[in-house]
Amino acid sequence: MRSSNAMLGRQKTSKTRFVRRINSILQQLQSASLNKFVVKFALRKRHTAHIDRWVNFSVASRTKHLVLDLCPGMKVSSIDTDDMYTFPLHLFDASSGSCVKSLRLGFVYLMPLPDLCGFANLKKLSLHMVTITGEFSCLVPVCAVLEWLSITRCRMAGLSIAQELSQLHYLCVQFCFLLKLEIRAPNLVTFMFNDHAIPIMLGEPLKISEATIGLFSSSDCFNYVFTDLVNALSHVQSLSINFKINTEVLGFVKNPTRLTNLRLMILKIDISGWPETTGGILRLAYILKLAPFLEELVLHMYYLNLAIPVLQTIEDTSPPHPHSHLKTIRMTGFYGLHGQLELALYLLRNATSLKCMVIDPVVRNSSYIPPLVVAEKQIYQGRITARTKLWRNNEFRGVLEIL
Repeated sequence: MRSSNAMLGRQKTSKTRFVRRINSILQQLQSASLNKFVVKFALRKRHTAHIDRWVNFSVASRTKHLVLDLCPGMKVSSIDTDDMYTFPLHLFDASSGSCVKSLRLGFVYLMPLPDLCGFANLKKLSLHMVTITGEFSCLVPVCAVLEWLSITRCRMAGLSIAQELSQLHYLCVQFCFLLKLEIRAPNLVTFMFNDHAIPIMLGEPLKISEATIGLFSSSDCFNYVFTDLVNALSHVQSLSINFKINTEVLGFVKNPTRLTNLRLMILKIDISGWPETTGGILRLAYILKLAPFLEELVLHMYYLNLAIPVLQTIEDTSPPHPHSHLKTIRMTGFYGLHGQLELALYLLRNATSLKCMVIDPVVRNSSYIPPLVVAEKQIYQGRITARTKLWRNNEFRGVLEIL
């Protein structure tokens, strides 16, 4: 108890010193115009009077780049929204707000109102651990020039902006547990998303080059990935998705949309279900049809249960679909599941221009990498299974490499 009280005392002293230091610095500044104003310290609602004074100073100084990050060192589990500072959006009217070109806020409370007319020249907006009530679109005026938008660990019902953000080229939405994401960004180039499987509408971005997706789900996400996501990102060139599939889910919805611009696909897949069931994993062969010009395919897999050795002969019974552009395939976490073997065999026989296929039994899925000691038996089993089942008759030795 004494150590806890001592720590709280030191934190309070540290915050008091920080507040006094900032107040002292601002008293000495006489600049009529300020390029950048940055405050990064774990302050709370009780410091409102001081923070208001600092924000007012930045407004009066016509600051172009404003950073107010009040969450350094904060654990996500310890968030108390009742202790958040309320950011004074009303101070940024058409005249003062028009100076701000970039705004970064952390652990604050936002209440955007429909009559907000500031931030007309805002190009970069970053929100982290921010609670938002009201319409988020009120932050972005009709004549938006917003180019960069990042929203992470924020609390908001949804992200829906009616007006077109024609200048937006970077969008990052992570850990916000939204109900839907609807932004019309026709010139979007980079998209990052980590959340549940929700409706995503981006206004058909024709220039999108890279998308990185992470899905939180305890169930099979195959249909969502290869229908909803594919439809939203139909023009993407490089696509990385982290999701879960179940070996026992056999069917899937066939999508008429084709990823004709896709050249690189990285799938990080957590696999559950019975190891001898093949259909759930073999669905991934649909990639050859979905991405006709794909050149590189990376499959990082992790089987959540104990793999069972495949004893019977593996036969390729799926309808052929020759693919003439795929040159490189890498499969990691290859424990020798029946479905993994059938998928590898299908890819080897249908990728007619394949130069190299690497089978790696070590799990390299970033979502979870088991300790080597625990996985040692599975790795050995996967390596032996691949060698005995895929190297038969030297059919693929020219392109197949088993690590």
